Amino acid sequence: MTLSNREKTLIITSHLISLYSQMIEDGKIPQSQSVIDFLMKNIPQEYKSEISIDLIDDVFTFISSRPMELS
Repeated sequence: MTLSNREKTLIITSHLISLYSQMIEDGKIPQSQSVIDFLMKNIPQEYKSEISIDLIDDVFTFISSRPMELS
């Protein structure tokens, strides 16, 4: 089964939000840079047409509402 562009966009968005959080924590990017600015600067061009504020919000809400546990 091949992933759709929307599914790929969701995966990339999730990864970038996690990366943003880690980089903010480590002081590698300024606190003044928003997650949306970070995403728009780093998402590959071919997925920008799929991204929206609602999608970013949904992914961010989903990630932040679930504890990440490594097994």
